[in-house]
Amino acid sequence: MERIPSARMMIRFLLLHCLILSFMIASANTTSITTDQQALLSLKGHVTDDPANFLARNWNTSSSVCNWTGVTCDVRTHRVTALNISGLNLTGTIPSELGNLSSLQTLDLSINWFSGSIPASIFNMSSLLSIRFSNNTLFGELPPNFCNHLSNLESLFLKSNMFHGKIPSTLSNCKRLRNISLSLNDFSGTIPKEIGNVTKLIGLYLRGNQLQGMINEFN
Repeated sequence: MERIPSARMMIRFLLLHCLILSFMIASANTTSITTDQQALLSLKGHVTDDPANFLARNWNTSSSVCNWTGVTCDVRTHRVTALNISGLNLTGTIPSELGNLSSLQTLDLSINWFSGSIPASIFNMSSLLSIRFSNNTLFGELPPNFCNHLSNLESLFLKSNMFHGKIPSTLSNCKRLRNISLSLNDFSGTIPKEIGNVTKLIGLYLRGNQLQGMINEFN
């Protein structure tokens, strides 16, 4: 006769199952937090001048990355969701590892002296809602497939840098864009008329470039 498992055995099985599941979730969260920490430490390592010793004083492994100044984490997942280190007169470059902040929504490096190009990994961050790189010395071209992964982007601020080349028409694929600020760069060519099709757009700033043409009025 087939034996029916006792209630005690079933309870033990369920408890074991819950314990294993909890361990897997905790392990995954720890790995994610470690990834975020390493990404931010990479940024710190790419800073060559920090006149106020801001990163040296505030970013160290003796405390949780969620307690670092300028860093905001989700209270449930403890993943980094916002990074704001604007106005600190930092000099350096942006490392590709910053793209490993896979839950990041707001990235603000404005009013510093970051130079070089924007790593391709930044354009693959599908969680980003806002990019603020204004008032730095960044250069290079915006990728032609700009919005392939940035479909949730709402704000793009690249004012007062040294970007050049054409403004990609694929900006229009970022359907949630509300503000685009590309003023005071060295963009050239024709203003993509497709930008006028971004229905949520309320601000478009392009002065101080070498641009030609017009776009349809937007609301």
